[in-house]
Amino acid sequence: MDPAEPVQRESSPAEAFAWDDVPRLTAALRRGDEAAFTWLHGAWSGRINRYCFALAAGDEPFAREIAQAAWLRLVRHIRVVRDEQALWNWVACASRHAATDLRRKGGRYLRTLLRFAEWWHRPAEDTDADSGLLAALEAALNKLAADERALIEGRYFAGEPLETIGARQALSVRAVEGRLARLRIRLRELIAEELKSQSL
Repeated sequence: MDPAEPVQRESSPAEAFAWDDVPRLTAALRRGDEAAFTWLHGAWSGRINRYCFALAAGDEPFAREIAQAAWLRLVRHIRVVRDEQALWNWVACASRHAATDLRRKGGRYLRTLLRFAEWWHRPAEDTDADSGLLAALEAALNKLAADERALIEGRYFAGEPLETIGARQALSVRAVEGRLARLRIRLRELIAEELKSQSL
């Protein structure tokens, strides 16, 4: 190779995509571009985990099922959209439909949300239900102590390992698991209460 010839290098995912060009990002996702998927996963995995956790009303195993199904739908069926909000609407709709399908197949969806079944059939652009559900999650989280909220956010939204959380809070892995199990039960109850108060 001629030393004077400039070296061509591949762009990293961070350099290749940006929110100000979502049509290009979604076109790349539609083509199966791994870098585009990696970029979106890095940017939105926490947001999607949080949303699926709300859809599952704090049922962590079911939230994981929803998130996995939503990512799979994205890989298989994403279409080119105009901007970040449109992409989020698409992802949120995919997540809701994934939750519905899993529930119909005998998933672990909590019966406390059945009274809100009509919500699942609203169009992707209808963000009122999203706002209500996420508001219920936020209200429930705000009723927890700071260390309890940190446990939930670290494990289920940021995806931190149990060992990392335990080291930060000076707890054993077993103690972290026990606290998380109790917190999930409490969160489910709090979310159900918040959703019920919204419907009154």
